[in-house]
Parts: sequence; C-alpha cells; structure tokens
Amino acid sequence: MLIIYSLFLLFATANIDSTILESVDINEQINKTITLAPGSNVRISGINGRVTIVTWDGDKAEIDISIRASDREALDRRPLLIEETANSLTIRTDERRGGDRGDRGWVRHEVNLKLPRDVNLRLNGVNGAVDVGQITGEVGINGINGKVSVAQAGTATEINGINGHTTISLLRLGEGGLRVSGCNGGVSIGLPVSTNANINVHGINGGVDTDLPITITGEIKRGQLTGTIGSGGPRIEITGINGGVQLRRN
Repeated sequence: MLIIYSLFLLFATANIDSTILESVDINEQINKTITLAPGSNVRISGINGRVTIVTWDGDKAEIDISIRASDREALDRRPLLIEETANSLTIRTDERRGGDRGDRGWVRHEVNLKLPRDVNLRLNGVNGAVDVGQITGEVGINGINGKVSVAQAGTATEINGINGHTTISLLRLGEGGLRVSGCNGGVSIGLPVSTNANINVHGINGGVDTDLPITITGEIKRGQLTGTIGSGGPRIEITGINGGVQLRRN
C-alpha cells in the first residue's frame, strides 16, 4: 500500500508540474541591428501592443521587440516577421498563418525601434499606442487602436482610423495635401507658418482652434471650417473626428 501511495503521489505531482509548465507565458526577445540607406521605407503592421520609435542621424536601425504569448501554439499561429533590404524594413505578423476565430490564446508585442531620421514610415494595424520621434520623410498612419504622437514628419498625406488622440507636426505639406479622417479623439496638427493650402474641416464633434493665417470662406459653424491658409494650395481635408481639431504653427 505504501508503494502504491508513493507512486500515486509521484504521478499526481508530475501532472501538477506539467499543468503549471503549460500555463506559464512564453516570452521571446528580438534584438537586431541593420543598416538602412537614406530614404528607406519602413513599414510596421499587425502589432498587438505599443510601438515606440526614436530617431537619430546615423544609418543604423536598432530593433528591440519583446513578445509574450499565452502558449507556444498561439505564438506559432501569428509569428512576427522582420524583412529587410538595403533600403527597406518591414516588421509584421504573418497573417497567412493565423488560426481560425475559434483558436484560443493570445500574443502581445512591445516594439521599440531606433531609426535613422531620414526614412519614410508607414504604420497600420497596431493595437496599442504609437509614439514616433522626428522623421524627415513621409509618414502614413491608419488603423491604430490607441493614442498617436508624431513629433515631426517631413510630410504626410493620409491619417485615418485612429482610436485615440492624434498629434502630428509636419515640416511641409506635399502636393498631395493631407486627409485626416475617422479619428475617435481630438486631432492636433502642426504646420509651418509658410504653408499655403485650401482647407475643409467638417463632420467634427468638437471645436476648431487655430493660430494659422486662415481666410474663412462660406458660413461659419461649430465643427466646420472652410477657407485658405496663406495664398491657398494643396487640399487639407479633416472629417469624421470625434473630438476637437487644433491647427497650430510649428
């Protein structure tokens, strides 16, 4: 009886240990440094977590990503891919290997990058806050579930689908203008005082505040503004904003 009881305890303990091991989160770390040519294209998509980007004058891109998952199976279903060339860097989840909706488990990312300042940056499909330093190239942002802050973009043509407050400052307005839409939160846009543009703000659930030299045309209403900045030029359209809009001088 003593032998049988001892074997039972050993078996039970083994099962408990196995259960504990299976329930422990999976943690992985990606640390990598690459070289990017001036004007390189950087794309980040499918991230479930915060993205923080600082910039510098060098040509090295430092990648530091923490990945946490409920289990190995969940991690294997949505692997994080890093694809690079001399003039491009893509960080994305492999959606083709994603499981069915009935699959259980979760994966979380924390992305920290140090990028050359003279790159073009596009972010989409990020489930978390986005914080970007000074970029001299073009920036495009869409599908972000969290607050977005871009200290400086060389230029930007489209910002949409942001679930949180959005702040961006532009060095210049390109010929394609700027469209901001579908933001669930206030929007603050910085523009050079020398900007020349046509502006149309409508569908805003909040006020419009500006210190730019805008000549108003048409009827003045709350949440609506139509006019020209400076002598007019490329079109700035801001629509579908659940919050106030601030247009400020850089």
